[in-house]
Formats: sequence, C-alpha cells, structure tokens
Amino acid sequence: MGHPGTGRVGYDGSRFGIGFLFLKTVLLSLMTLGVYNFWGRTEIRRAVWNAVSVDGERFEYTGTGQELLFCFLKAIALLIAIGLALLVLGWASVLVRSGLGLQLVLAAVYLILAVLAVAAVHLAMRYRLSRTLWRGIRFGLDGTTGRFVLCTIGYSLLTVATLGICLPLLRTWQARTMVDNTRYGTVPFHMEARGATLIWPWVLTLLLAVPTLGISLVWYRVREFRTWSASINVAGLTLDSRLRLGDVLGPAILLTVITVVFFVALLFPTIIEWLEVWRTRMPRPGANSASVVGIGIYVALAPTINFIVLGHTVLKASCETLAIGGALDAGPRLSAGNAGGR
Repeated sequence: MGHPGTGRVGYDGSRFGIGFLFLKTVLLSLMTLGVYNFWGRTEIRRAVWNAVSVDGERFEYTGTGQELLFCFLKAIALLIAIGLALLVLGWASVLVRSGLGLQLVLAAVYLILAVLAVAAVHLAMRYRLSRTLWRGIRFGLDGTTGRFVLCTIGYSLLTVATLGICLPLLRTWQARTMVDNTRYGTVPFHMEARGATLIWPWVLTLLLAVPTLGISLVWYRVREFRTWSASINVAGLTLDSRLRLGDVLGPAILLTVITVVFFVALLFPTIIEWLEVWRTRMPRPGANSASVVGIGIYVALAPTINFIVLGHTVLKASCETLAIGGALDAGPRLSAGNAGGR
C-alpha cells in the first residue's frame, strides 16, 4: 500500500527561543564543569527536531542526557586505556634509546586520534537516528563503523595529495554512505550523488574564494546541498531542493562581519602593544589578558551567536525550499517492529 502525495518540509522553530537554549547550555555547563552539557544538547535537539515537520507531522527526539554522558564516559575510558598503552610503549622506547620506536609511538597517537574522530562521526549519527521518530516510527543507521573509517581515511589522503581538489569526493562519499545505510523503520534510503560532478564547482569556488571574500564557499555549500538532495529517494519518494544563495547569503555575511569586528576589537590593544614594541625595540610584552578573556568568552558564546545569526535561517530556508514528491511504496514494512520503541 503506497502513501501518495507531495509534501513539503516545514520549520517553525524560534530563533531566540532555541538560541536561549544554546546560551543556557553554555552557562550551566560552565557552572557544572561541563556536566550539564549533555542535558543541554539533548534539550536543543528536542527543540530543533520538534520544529521540523513533514506534511504537518513533527519529528521527535527521544535521546537523553544520561545516554550522552554514558557514551562520553565510555569514550574517556577508551582514551585512557589507549593512552596508558602508548605511554608504556613510549617509555620503553626511551629506555632502550630507540628513536624509531618513539617516532612509531607518536605516529600511532596521531593515527588513533584520527580513527577515533572519524568513528565518532559515524557513531554519533547512528545514535541520533536511533533516537529520531516520525509518526511514531524510528529511524536507524546500518553499516559498519570500521568501513566508514577506512574509506574516510583513504579519501582524506587523496584530498591531501590533490591539495584539497578532491574534497567533494570525500564529502559526497560520506554523505552517500550515511544515506544509503539509513532506514525509516525498515524502509531504506538511497542516494545516487557522485562527488566527481562537484569537482569543477569546487575548483571554481577555491579560485573565487579570496576575490569574493568567501561568498563562493557559501554558494558551493548551497549547490552541494541541492545536488545531494536531488539524488535521494526513499521507496518511491524523491526530494527536490530549491535553496538559493540569496536565501542564506545575508546571514552568512552578517556572521562573518560580527566575528571579524569582534576579534579586531579584542585584538586591537595587543596590536597596539606590538606596534609599540616594534617602534621602541622594547622587550616583547606578554599576552593581553583582556584579549585572552574576551576571545574565551566569544568562543563560549559562538554556538549561540551562530544559531541566532545563521543557523536558524539556514534551517528554515533548507526545510521550506525542500519538496517531497512521489508515492511512498512502503507497504507494511514501516510498522513492523519499528513503532514506539521508546
């Protein structure tokens, strides 16, 4: 039994309401030495998920702060175990005066950190999808984290070897892998986009990045999103994004201006001090404490500022310019063992 019709995605989140959740998370995380961050992130996700709807039916996020905290503690325990093992190997290399052994240990540190960072991306997506419901039916992510890590490292090396030109291959492969392994209930997603079609737009973006003061980067991300969206289908349903550069350009420029002005204002005293040092040949001054504190405050508030100025607009424009067409040919697969599961 299909579900005919064409639908639109909606977003009615509050710019300052959700922005306040970001600010609340920062402040309470500082007061609790980071512990509240897990509950704050969960509250933000619930608000954002609930603000997005398809044909009037809202998404639901069922994750909890306790789950995020437990995952964090497991990650810390793993890092400690790996760190201790590498420390022992490093100490042994020092004792036997093996320079090669010490270099291999350092190389292992960087490799392990890279592997864990990539694995975290896949595992985080799996967790978020497993806690996302629409019409009471849960999403999921299949596939192995190991394959995702190995292929990502391979594409990353190719990107480095080509001085960044092959970045679309990496990003599109990651997106396609995520989408192809996503399911709604037992209904699979499929994505056909290939990164090769985005190589020349990316090269053009790099060439124009400086002359356009970064505007070409925004243009590319819009084109990338539209290319990816147009190649996704879900059991007969297709997506069509009409997102335009003009939909997000204004807020992107505003965020850039705010960031530049803020940092120039903060670093101005330090710049003056360095100019005075250069003029008088006096001893080099220490770091300006006001600048350091100001930068720290800005970094802490960056997620709030980013959402209020840019994130909200991007979410709203991305959702409201996305059309869903076709008929969902899912049959009874949707509800079989996938409804509820809270």
